[in-house]
Amino acid sequence: SRRSWIEDTFCKRACGKFIPACRDLHSFASLPLTPRCCCGRLVGEHTLLETGPSMSSWPGPGTGQQEEWSVECHTQTSATDAYGTIDFQDSAGRNCHAKYVRVAVDAKAEALLQLMRSEWQMERPKLLLTVHGGTENFPLPLKVRQAFSKGLITAAQSTGAWILTDGINTGVSRYVGEAVKTYGTHDLRKRNAVGVTPWGVIDNHSDLIGRDVLRPYQPLGNPLSKRVCLNGLHSHFLLVDDGTLGKHGCQLGLRRKLERHIQLQKIHPRFNQGVPVVCVVVEGGPDIVSMVLEYLSSVPPVPVFVFEGSGRAADLLAFLHKQTAIDRCGEDFLLRIGGMFGLERADASQLYNLLMECMDYRQSVSNVTVDRASPGEQLSTALAWDRADIAKKHILVYGQHWQVGSLEQAMLDALVMDRVGFVKLLIDNGMTMNRFLTVSRLEELYNTQQGPTDNFLHLLVEDVKQTHIPKGYRVSLIDVGQVIEYLIGGAYRSTYTRKHFRAHYNLLYAHCKETGRDSSGPLNKKRRADCTLRPHQSPNSSPSRPPFFRTAQPYKRKQQSSELGDSPLFVYNFNDLFVWAVLQRRQQMALFLWQHGEEAMARATVACKLYRAMAYEFRQSNMDDTTGEQLKTYSMDFGQLAVDVLDRAFRQNERMAMKLLTSEMEAWSHFTCLQMAVSSRLRPFVSHSCTQMLLTDLWTGRLNMRKNSWFKIILSILMPPAILLLEFKSQAEMSHVPQSQEALQFGWDTGRPEAAQEGGHTVVKVPKCTPYTSLPECQSFLFLLYDFYTAPVVKFWFHTMSYLAFLMLFSYTVLVKMEDRPSTQEWLVIAYIISTAVEKTREVFMSVPRKPSQKLKVWFGEYWNVTDFLAIVLFLVGLGLRWDSGSYRTAGRITYCLDIIFWYVRVLDLLAVNQHAGAYLTMITKMTSNMFYIVVMMAIVLLSFGVSRKAILSPDEALSWSLLRDVVNQPYWMMFGEVYAGEIDTCAGDTPCVPGAFLTPFLQAVYLFFQYIIMVNILIAFFNNVYFDMRSISNKLWKYNRYRYIMTYQEKPWLPPPLIILSHMTLYCVLEKCNLFLPLSELYLGQEELKRLHEFEERCLVSYFHEKNQDVLCSQINRVRATAERAEEMGVVMGEVSDRVHFIQDTLQVLDSQLGQLQDLSALAVDTLTLLSASDSLQQEEARLGHCRPITTSRHHVPHSWTLPHGGGGSVDIMPCHTPRAYRSTPPSLLWERLLNDYNVNVNRMLCCKCVVVVLAMERNNLMRLAHTIPFTPVSIMAGEEVSVYTLEEVEAAGPESSIPYWSSKGLSAVLQPLSSEGCLDGGLRRAMLVLCTWAERDVLRVGCVYLVKAIQPDVVCTWQRVFHSDTTLQLCLREIQQQRAAQKLMHVFNQVKPENMPHSPRFLDMSLLHWHSDGQWLTIERNMTGDFRKYNNNTGEEIAPCCGMEETLLAFSHWTYQYSCRELLVLDLQGVGLELTDPSVIRAEDTRYSDDMVFGPSNLGDAAIHSFVIKHTCNSCCENLGLSGERKEPFRPPLLYGDYRGLWVCVC
Repeated sequence: SRRSWIEDTFCKRACGKFIPACRDLHSFASLPLTPRCCCGRLVGEHTLLETGPSMSSWPGPGTGQQEEWSVECHTQTSATDAYGTIDFQDSAGRNCHAKYVRVAVDAKAEALLQLMRSEWQMERPKLLLTVHGGTENFPLPLKVRQAFSKGLITAAQSTGAWILTDGINTGVSRYVGEAVKTYGTHDLRKRNAVGVTPWGVIDNHSDLIGRDVLRPYQPLGNPLSKRVCLNGLHSHFLLVDDGTLGKHGCQLGLRRKLERHIQLQKIHPRFNQGVPVVCVVVEGGPDIVSMVLEYLSSVPPVPVFVFEGSGRAADLLAFLHKQTAIDRCGEDFLLRIGGMFGLERADASQLYNLLMECMDYRQSVSNVTVDRASPGEQLSTALAWDRADIAKKHILVYGQHWQVGSLEQAMLDALVMDRVGFVKLLIDNGMTMNRFLTVSRLEELYNTQQGPTDNFLHLLVEDVKQTHIPKGYRVSLIDVGQVIEYLIGGAYRSTYTRKHFRAHYNLLYAHCKETGRDSSGPLNKKRRADCTLRPHQSPNSSPSRPPFFRTAQPYKRKQQSSELGDSPLFVYNFNDLFVWAVLQRRQQMALFLWQHGEEAMARATVACKLYRAMAYEFRQSNMDDTTGEQLKTYSMDFGQLAVDVLDRAFRQNERMAMKLLTSEMEAWSHFTCLQMAVSSRLRPFVSHSCTQMLLTDLWTGRLNMRKNSWFKIILSILMPPAILLLEFKSQAEMSHVPQSQEALQFGWDTGRPEAAQEGGHTVVKVPKCTPYTSLPECQSFLFLLYDFYTAPVVKFWFHTMSYLAFLMLFSYTVLVKMEDRPSTQEWLVIAYIISTAVEKTREVFMSVPRKPSQKLKVWFGEYWNVTDFLAIVLFLVGLGLRWDSGSYRTAGRITYCLDIIFWYVRVLDLLAVNQHAGAYLTMITKMTSNMFYIVVMMAIVLLSFGVSRKAILSPDEALSWSLLRDVVNQPYWMMFGEVYAGEIDTCAGDTPCVPGAFLTPFLQAVYLFFQYIIMVNILIAFFNNVYFDMRSISNKLWKYNRYRYIMTYQEKPWLPPPLIILSHMTLYCVLEKCNLFLPLSELYLGQEELKRLHEFEERCLVSYFHEKNQDVLCSQINRVRATAERAEEMGVVMGEVSDRVHFIQDTLQVLDSQLGQLQDLSALAVDTLTLLSASDSLQQEEARLGHCRPITTSRHHVPHSWTLPHGGGGSVDIMPCHTPRAYRSTPPSLLWERLLNDYNVNVNRMLCCKCVVVVLAMERNNLMRLAHTIPFTPVSIMAGEEVSVYTLEEVEAAGPESSIPYWSSKGLSAVLQPLSSEGCLDGGLRRAMLVLCTWAERDVLRVGCVYLVKAIQPDVVCTWQRVFHSDTTLQLCLREIQQQRAAQKLMHVFNQVKPENMPHSPRFLDMSLLHWHSDGQWLTIERNMTGDFRKYNNNTGEEIAPCCGMEETLLAFSHWTYQYSCRELLVLDLQGVGLELTDPSVIRAEDTRYSDDMVFGPSNLGDAAIHSFVIKHTCNSCCENLGLSGERKEPFRPPLLYGDYRGLWVCVC
């Protein structure tokens, strides 16, 4: 069984020896906990240890060398105990199942593949995509993520690929799962994402233990745990167990071994190519580089596809792959490697060498296809993937060299594998069916094992041969021909059963047998060319072609061999393949092949007939009903195609469309399209206007009458000279109507050519054997007589009048006394019936089927022929009996009386010609055929009552024939109301009562209730239902049956019985003299006319498909799809444009900054030059002043623009002086200081103004640069939405230490502008969004600051509506603020009581209530924190391992709140940036007195959280400083008394 096979094949591993880890040995003396084994488990977790080792047996730090732990030596194997199905329950709207099994690390790849293929029913892989990358969560750019997700899933789904990942819910495996969710399908058989995951790193893997079970799994991991969860979007998991716990990497060896084994498998049973393997790299660490090198250096090398932009190792590989000169990547690249992975220089250099080795296989990086494969192998791979687009773009290109037979083999593979796209592609690239199709290939197609698995074709062969065929029997084309004849029926003869084909077929396999082949065995590929007979090649011809040839090279036909004749085997190649596709039930292939070749409408009717017959055989064989209905649907599809093509042709040209209906089809047993449609019972086709117009022309013949036709015809029959008054149609008007046998007999059609064979089409011509050619003066009148009397409508009235006269004579014969010798009237009746029998015999022998049995089968298939046969036989029996003079004459007369019933019923067939009467006859026929089962049930009820009644009333009845009559006589008439009231009570009167006579009234009452009330009313209701159903389609049914009536009189001789004998004699003489046998009702066309007809049909077909494609393209769904695709493309383009705009803006900002720096430098240079110039001027002034009197300081205001004074009037006299050399080398700063100290106020003012000018210039430059950095989009200062903010204020109560909080009665207004989209900062209970304050009243918020607005999740609101029936959101927000205020007060007390050696003083942010006016929401608002946001513990009691004093302080605060509140309160879920905290969870012990009250928000988990904290908390140094670590941990018990903590509560108003 499946369960025992998995347990016998796969094992698990468990550690059997405890070896402490090295790090535990060194810290053994100081550790209070038990050390761990090298496998990652504690001593108690080793299930295979019989007794745990003692403390003294563990080796200490000073002991000798430690034994090295290994999987092979220290683990033991046992049967796997974990396999079955995982039920992922991560979302309420999605429920995914995945198969899983726990296997050992050394499991065999063959067994794993057998498990996946056989037990898990995974499809054969045609491509293996192994995805490698980072195992930790990493950000992936949106563009790269979309390209990765869409490309991966598209490649997997279009090629049938398997995807191998690590299967975890982090890193690249998570992105694969998201890709499956976004772009994949939910069908488990099509989701082949396999996760190869280490068993020891799976979180809660003990939940998966079980044999063949369904295990629920919650893929929500603990953020503080080192284990990982399984990704719920994978379909299968191989959980690799090496006996370790919490260690990654053990799965890589088994995964690579499985990949190699899959690579050796065949991509398809018909191909020898292995499964291609492609490695996909996304991000990744240093180990990914060595793994890529292993893939590239393997034999054969595995192509590697790298996603550039994903980060780390992938970016390095992509960067090196694009470099043309590797030596340019030097020291900078090593620094980049070290900075990216945090490696030292030596490690970075080693990794660089690995990257260079990968570049030695540059051709296999970022290249999926293997160029070393031949074109034939590439085409086979594309065939297996069903990727015609790849073949069209990369393989079937101009100039490609192909090996001999590659394209033919590809066409054969495409047909066998049902690849319609490839068949079309090969035909478009020059593959002709004339060159491809051979006997052996067609037989191979019929005997392929792919496709339907029910062997229905073999069952049909058994039905045809009437014998059982053995298993593995090879169906021949002759068998196929017999099956086609069996399905189509009637007079159809397949090409495969004709003599010329049998001769060629036997000669072919005789040649194969001479070469050492058995004709019954399959043809191998080596001798297929020798045993293959092409249309223009004999088996003796030896093809000599070069080993390679180009696709564009024209195909040269071989010389025909005269040994096998000149006629090819397959003249209509697409027809043979089309029939193969239909018999193999490959609908899409059949639809494609139907579009190629000629006679599309005829092939559609043939397919309709074949599918309908196959559906009937399915029902008769009691096979799958679904397949039968599917075949019926296929038949209707092709029938609709035939009707559509006919309608298109009729709209373009009516006469050409009618010629399509009646032209002879040589490829289809010389049937006409109309005959095939009637045989298929394609009623919409026959009832089409085109068909009905043709039938009307056939019915009236050359007569051109519209009104009162029956009166004119009867008058012309009774008075032949009236024929000259009738109007006839011309020869051109009758060109589309097929001529009858009599027209060919008398040769009235003078335009018919000689019988010849032109271009493979036989054109029949009848020689003129008419006796009227010597009478030209009366020829016109004879033509009119012939045209009149050969019209089917005239034949109908002529035969009807004769038949009515016959019925009158027959009625007279049976009504009057029968004499010893037949009277004149009886002789006329005898002559009529005998001549009718001769006509029926002629119909049988003149029918198209060649075998007498087939002729009789076809003839008796008509209902009225059966009644005619019974009537004739019964009359002949009566005629033989009436010649006796004794009692047999009476028997003969009675036989006459019974026989006349059949002849009177035959009148109904004459009424069927009428449109109104024919519809009612159709209803009657339907009612009669469908009431059989109801009549049988009524007969059962009748016999049950009649037998019991007769047995009770007549206990002493003797055996006689009247006994049977008495049983059914009275019960039968009781159904019609005759209850025989006098005989109900048999004991009334003097008649003695028989025993049990009192039961008969009761039985009669029950019988009448069931029979008269129930069964009769059911029959009436059934007839009523049939009537209404048939009335809606009665007109269509009459039009369909009209064909039979018209064809019946079309083929009848024009003289009625008994004069019909003259027509028989004349026809016999003409046929003997001309040696002809002609099929009936077929239109014979010449080669040119037939060519024009086929061209017209092809134009109609092209027009039909063009209109159909236009309708599809113009449909609403396609418009929406096209619009969505265009919108998606525009979105991508807009995204690229936006990225470019941002890049340009950043570049311009950098450029503007650089230009600003240049402006500053230029301004400083100008100022320096100005200062130097002023320095020289001042030196000259100083030299001049050395020779002048002292200058007094002026206190007047000096204007901004000034010059040195010249002249008198209080001015300074300037004397020429020599400038001292000492000032020339003075620095500008010292010079500036000296000038300020030595010169007067005017000079100081001058220099100060100069400095102001310089500063103003620099400020102007800075302002210009600041203006350039502002975005060009104008932003309003007051942008945003108006809100109201309610704050929680404190009022002192009794003293300064106690205060009572209360809410402000009136909210203060503010304007907030959203900065982030809603949802990007969401949490488990709340949704968050960043906002900017642009205005605030009374400084309730700081303008220009960023705040964080939080809203309660909708599902949380719905949960708490049962507690807070109104204003649920408001109540929850108030309690969230109350919770943070309580934690804030506890933190305030904590900061006051903590000792001085605890320097950190954490604090909680202030939180306020917010009312958003636009949508009426109640929210909370707090200041946004920037920096590294961390979480120190959660509300379930789990905490991180502290690494610094601040973290120890925060964890000690939680412990302190528990002790400070006497175990009533506990503050958890500490999180924030540095010392600023937010969103705490104040856990309150449960109290039954307040069970319905929620004080501190929905995150309060109560006693469970407190109990978990008591167990998991580890005291640190801060706990010791607070005096908390000395307390013994006791099991948590809910407190009995509550302290008074009013200062912590907030009154909710």
